[in-house]
Amino acid sequence: MDEVINILKKVGAVLSNDHFVGTSGLHFDTYVNKDFLYPHTEDTKRVCELMAENAKAFNPDVVVGPALGGIILSQWTANFLSASLGREILGVYTEKKDGAQAFTRGYDSFITGKKILIVEDITTTGGSVIQLINLVKDAGGEVCGVLVMLNKNPKLVNGELMGVPFVALSDYEVATYQPENCPLCKNGVPVNTKVGHGKKFLESQK
Repeated sequence: MDEVINILKKVGAVLSNDHFVGTSGLHFDTYVNKDFLYPHTEDTKRVCELMAENAKAFNPDVVVGPALGGIILSQWTANFLSASLGREILGVYTEKKDGAQAFTRGYDSFITGKKILIVEDITTTGGSVIQLINLVKDAGGEVCGVLVMLNKNPKLVNGELMGVPFVALSDYEVATYQPENCPLCKNGVPVNTKVGHGKKFLESQK
């Protein structure tokens, strides 16, 4: 959906021609800084409205997103779904605990026996979403679908990988590299330490 890409570009969230390191440890030359979206409330609202439109067919009871960005997405998307479905759709989130996402604050009690829609801002490897799928199942919920704002790796990240229905508002394919095979590293392109996990990567190389 070009509208999502245009919104992200408008708010300065798409950074290109640089050397970035992602959460997964992969290297790439284009970074989508979703954190630049959230200060723009009208644009964030519109993205979540689009998410709700695409999620309506899943008919969920609860929307779950991972902290931090997923908190905003889950709340807004649940709000729009409540209006369109004519019933209250709850919005909850997971938090990092001991290095992994977990249901805290008693939110697992809202999952048991319910149809759950998982929302995420950006997927590159799909690892964080798979973690959430397993969390929902462990809490006794049924994952009716996964909806992401932007999928950077559509060849890998899809419904087959997730094992549940999967929808991305937009695909924005970005080539990624393992550090040992990174052409940016080999060509001496400095690692960006201001956004992403470049600073942590450089510290690990010392």
